[in-house]
Amino acid sequence: MRWNPLHSRGLILYGCLFLSGWTSLTYELLWIKQITLLIGGTLYAISAVLCAFMTGLALGAWGIARVLPRFTSTPHGLVRFYGVLEGIIALYALAFPFLLHLLEIAYPLLLNLSFGSETLLHFWEFVLATLLMLPATFMMGATLPVIGRWCIGDQQSRIFSDLSLLYGVNTLGATGGVLYTQFVGTRLLGIENTLFTAVALNLLVCIACWLWKPKTDTAKPAPEKSETKSKKRKAETPLDRRLAWLLLFLFFFSGMVALSSEILWTRILVFPLGHSLYSFAIILATFLFGIGLGSLVAEKILGPGNWVVKFVAVEIAVALLGLLAIPALDHLTVWTHELDRMFYDLDATATRTLWMRSLMAFGLMILPTLGFGMIFPLAGHIHFALFGTVERTLGNSYAVNTLGAILGTVLTPFVFVPLFGIRGSLFLLFGGLLMLAATAWVWQRGAQPRRFAKAYAAAAAILAVVFAASPPSVTTHAPGERNLARIEIDTPPDRLKLLAYKEGDFSTLSVVEDTRTGGRTLYVDGFSTATASDSISGSAYMQAMGFVPMLLHPDPKDALVMCFGTGNTLGTVAQFPAVQVDGVEIDRNVLDMAPWFERWNHQALTQPGVDLHIQDARRFIRWTDRRYDVITLEPMSPVQAGVNNLYSREFYKEARAQLKDGGLMMQWLPLHLVTPEDARAILKTFRAEFPHVSVWNSFLTRIVLLVGSENPVTLDKQRFDAVARHPKLKTLAVEIGLNSFIDAMDFYITSADQLDFMLTSVPVITDDNRILEHSQAVLVPPLKQDTDETFLNLLLARVGRPPPLTGVTPQERLFYERRFQVRTAQRLSVFAQRYRGPGHALFAQKAYAEAMARVRAFREGLDGRPLRLQDNGWIPAAAPLR
Repeated sequence: MRWNPLHSRGLILYGCLFLSGWTSLTYELLWIKQITLLIGGTLYAISAVLCAFMTGLALGAWGIARVLPRFTSTPHGLVRFYGVLEGIIALYALAFPFLLHLLEIAYPLLLNLSFGSETLLHFWEFVLATLLMLPATFMMGATLPVIGRWCIGDQQSRIFSDLSLLYGVNTLGATGGVLYTQFVGTRLLGIENTLFTAVALNLLVCIACWLWKPKTDTAKPAPEKSETKSKKRKAETPLDRRLAWLLLFLFFFSGMVALSSEILWTRILVFPLGHSLYSFAIILATFLFGIGLGSLVAEKILGPGNWVVKFVAVEIAVALLGLLAIPALDHLTVWTHELDRMFYDLDATATRTLWMRSLMAFGLMILPTLGFGMIFPLAGHIHFALFGTVERTLGNSYAVNTLGAILGTVLTPFVFVPLFGIRGSLFLLFGGLLMLAATAWVWQRGAQPRRFAKAYAAAAAILAVVFAASPPSVTTHAPGERNLARIEIDTPPDRLKLLAYKEGDFSTLSVVEDTRTGGRTLYVDGFSTATASDSISGSAYMQAMGFVPMLLHPDPKDALVMCFGTGNTLGTVAQFPAVQVDGVEIDRNVLDMAPWFERWNHQALTQPGVDLHIQDARRFIRWTDRRYDVITLEPMSPVQAGVNNLYSREFYKEARAQLKDGGLMMQWLPLHLVTPEDARAILKTFRAEFPHVSVWNSFLTRIVLLVGSENPVTLDKQRFDAVARHPKLKTLAVEIGLNSFIDAMDFYITSADQLDFMLTSVPVITDDNRILEHSQAVLVPPLKQDTDETFLNLLLARVGRPPPLTGVTPQERLFYERRFQVRTAQRLSVFAQRYRGPGHALFAQKAYAEAMARVRAFREGLDGRPLRLQDNGWIPAAAPLR
């Protein structure tokens, strides 16, 4: 039966298609978050999940095209069938958490079946992720051929115009799903409730499609848009079958280029935009928006007829735009500088940060992605010559393009970037697209050798010009010059020396030295991971993160250091006698940078008793069968994308389970990288899982160390003396400022039991409620005053409360506690004078006893409330901190 789709359309169905794209991206983003908690967040794991998701889409599009005629051939039936697919997706999404739990139970068996091979394990992870998501992703892939068959009917002449609209609406819906999920849903509702909203939308689509009925119209079918009263479209010339297969391969290759370029552009844009959830959402949304918009405007811009010529021309245009963007990357350092200045400007706002980052992503990607969007409906029309029916054309075309995307997902990080670098990969991909499109251009014009020679010569000339204008190879003679090494806005470029640079499969790494101070900084994707120098504030906190927990434990034999970085923490832990250390690092290329920090990390890679694991820390702690006396953790900034997994209550529970009796865990809390609300949430979450929590500090108000344990932790004088007698450990202690036992006492800030006044109104961080990923700190940097305010509230809880001591006589205890009071006064003196706090004039005169009396009186007047800092003094908060 045939029907005129113009008489069976309803705007409500396009709304359903929009919501279908919306929910598909919502599920993809949520499922990636949930599955990587199980199998880890390594590049291999993420790639496995992405490939599994797209494999289901390709199979669904391909499979449904073969069975669709058996289900229905009426518009009403097709729409209902589409609704059924959406309903099944919704029901499966509801069951997904339960199925994921079953996979979690079976995962230890998966580890056994891998026989210690990481490659085999990643294969099994891909297989299981595919099977886990396949029922839903198969249905998602099937929806476009079904709704396309409804709209287009069996008229090849309508494929281009109708598919342009359908694919565009669906992809713009996906854009909305990305923005909703990352900016609104998971922030306000959490992962579980965000998933429920997607389920509700799917069910709404199901109901709308089930109740939908076509309009009855007995009028004569309207002529096609390309027809006029005086002139009918000429019948299309049959397409040469060899050319048709070449065009199909070109479409496959452009799918690979699209996903590869998205990955590569993300690797580039993370430098000016930052390594945050919002930045990645902006990049993905911009990419999808360009494709959706390109599809929508394809018919208006290109018009009907000359399908092959237009298809190849758009492919050539995309290739040229991608190539021309490469020289523009020479200005990336300038762009990054400008965005950094705006970000750190005192007038910075979250809205301005989002707009500037969006404009950066838009400027780089919009033109090529418009082309990618135009290609899809053109390909659908052309490929009808190969597949013969509308449903097979739509299904097979979508499957072929998606298979290309899968290949791009695999090859880009594991082959292209390691071999050719980021810029070189872009040059290779878009250059290859240009040459392949040139081949198709000549073939459709007659495939004469002379024409091939001219086309290849023209393409080669274009490639030569682009290469000469901006060679895609990486140079390392200076930071930011034909490389992605970062330059800090407050450091003159002529003071910086690029010591090492690597564009790895997982991240871009560089080591930059300040030639004036001798300090060296490790950058990971442009983020300053750690700076090591010989000054007391240079790398002391990293060594303290290893030294303090090892000092507090009476006899540590097994230690776990998660997140290698420069290796300073692991190297410090490994200096303790008779200790076995497991180190965990997610990116193996980070280890290549360790030799540049040997002066500070004590050659951590070659220390006896050190065993390094290249693995996601969350996955390692979840599945290891080892237990530890000491666990230390120093991940990237807590507010960066994905790092919330190492600050959630579920993670702390898993880590606590791996501690031996008497074991303790140390967590890094950088006050200068998070908002005061984030800091309080981290502290409350850590305290929620560990019965006993104490707060320590390495003489820097920006860096706080949280120590959690089953039993109260004490500072043992005899343990300290034994450590101080060890030559290597004594040297380490001096390097971080521990010259005496009173210095060790001064590291102590307070017990978390004294901090209820700060924590009453803040939420607990969980895997479902990922507070840190949505921190304002990624959009507006914390002010120094905010950092000082948080630290000062911690410090006030220390007044009159020395650390619990053991191994001292009563006389020694009294002596040390008096000295501790002086140290407390010296710390408070800094803030009292900086913000005109109580007793600030007395502090300036070093009249500590009188000044501390003023401080104690002020604290009593707080009446259990925290304090606020203002330029003209300390003031009580009007209400509990929120």
